[in-house]
Amino acid sequence: MRTGNEEATQYPCRPRRYKQALLTFAGLLAPAYFVPPALAAVLGGPRLLTVGVAVAVLVLLMTYVIMPVLTRLAASWLCEQSRT
Repeated sequence: MRTGNEEATQYPCRPRRYKQALLTFAGLLAPAYFVPPALAAVLGGPRLLTVGVAVAVLVLLMTYVIMPVLTRLAASWLCEQSRT
């Protein structure tokens, strides 16, 4: 059973959406540029297969490698409090 405080203890802040978007853009820029051509050279099959595998690799990289590192590095920027 969930209590109302679980979300507050798991997430210390709610970053602004534009900050999340910028971090996602920064994290995707290099892999989206290098992974698809590299996989196309290795797989050499139909384009749909190459694109599907490239998307799967990008999603896994973003979920388990890139975003955890980027959010840790940018934590103070993501969670800075507004000065109102």
